[in-house]
Amino acid sequence: MSDTTVKTDLPIACSLSAHDLTDRMEEIDNQISSGVQATTELADGYEFTFPGSDDWAAKLLVFIKQERQCCRFLTFELAFAPDQGPITLRLRGPEGAKEFITTML
Repeated sequence: MSDTTVKTDLPIACSLSAHDLTDRMEEIDNQISSGVQATTELADGYEFTFPGSDDWAAKLLVFIKQERQCCRFLTFELAFAPDQGPITLRLRGPEGAKEFITTML
């Protein structure tokens, strides 16, 4: 498998323990969900809009780094609008991922 190949047979599951998952969900609620300015439903996930500040860029990069470790089935996309405009985060995945994402954010 090359580096550009997307693995699509990963299970729709978080690898954290129940206790760690509870802590992680609280952390996401306190640090990430509070900044969502708009949500757009996509065919295979959701797009969330955040403020365009450097602080939010850093928070979202940390969020992605952490989530990539435990939710390996998700695809993460960040887009930065010009002139410090909004940042959009797209979370996408295979069938069943949308339901999982709604529990996360």
